Amino acid sequence: MSSPQQHAPERSIFGVDPLDDFATMVGDWIYANSRARQNVEIEGKIGQIIDQETGERIELPVRNETIVDLNRTRFDSRMTISQHAQYNRILNSLVSRSAESSYTGAKISYQRRKEIDYFHPAPNGKVRVTRDAETLAIKPGGIVQKQRIADLNIHCPNRLFDYRISISVENPGKSLFLNPAQTCCLDAEEPASDHVSLREKNRLSYTHQNFIVDLTQVTVPEKPQEPIHELEIEIRDVAQLMQAAERAKANGPSNGSGAGGQGWTPFDDQVLIFLNNIRMLIR
Repeated sequence: MSSPQQHAPERSIFGVDPLDDFATMVGDWIYANSRARQNVEIEGKIGQIIDQETGERIELPVRNETIVDLNRTRFDSRMTISQHAQYNRILNSLVSRSAESSYTGAKISYQRRKEIDYFHPAPNGKVRVTRDAETLAIKPGGIVQKQRIADLNIHCPNRLFDYRISISVENPGKSLFLNPAQTCCLDAEEPASDHVSLREKNRLSYTHQNFIVDLTQVTVPEKPQEPIHELEIEIRDVAQLMQAAERAKANGPSNGSGAGGQGWTPFDDQVLIFLNNIRMLIR
């Protein structure tokens, strides 16, 4: 008697995987806060959500990754120098692996940048001017005014770090404070006012597909012996992500496969890859 033919197990009785509720919620949040905006920046930072009353990391009756909306908390994105060094080793090893002739995945490129951010007064807040640390030349696209749009805090009780996803608008800021006498010479454009604060950045950037992982040491003049170490991941091409979101929304859930429209879209995939990058970094 012949054995029954073996088939790969179907993903469910409907034949498909359900959409990831967590990724869908994050994607809807990104779409709602980024649509119809220009110069959008979307980034995730690792750190810890701190209870402002106790000064300690929050403790909640949850067992896994959870979006939280709590009062009296702050997000601390600092890590220790040893944690920074460990991330540096891990990311460098990924760069080396991707350079091997046998590697068939998407390449990972690496760049070190030393920059200084100068903050100048402007009518609606501050303008950030980013300069090369050695030449003090203003970096291309280095004059911006940043406006925070929304934050999403995610608590990960089983991990050392939580993470925060932030959406901001980085508007070109040169017209807000340039010296009128210099506007005829684009290469000579300089702020007309003195800066009110600055920070020095020693940044290692690792680029993979549509994402950049930035490992940064930040130093301020007030505390030169106490550098701050941070890790963040940024979406490189937000415009492309939002185009994918618009296509997904235009098609509507009824066009998905399976029950209730559970078809994955390129937008869903990009959001999930963004989250997976963060999840892998905090493991």
